[in-house]
Amino acid sequence: MKSSVVSISSNIAEGAGRKGTKEFCHFLSIAYGSACEVETQLIISKNLEFIQKKSV
Repeated sequence: MKSSVVSISSNIAEGAGRKGTKEFCHFLSIAYGSACEVETQLIISKNLEFIQKKSV
């Protein structure tokens, strides 16, 4: 989960450093995918009672 969280901001930063809008959008898409991974991991963690609902 930690690597997915780091991936979000890293991909946004990398995309911002690119020259074209198309490249930036590509990295935003990757960041969005990582955000979806984190959301899924949080849901699974809650359902398996690794974390409490109020922690999410």
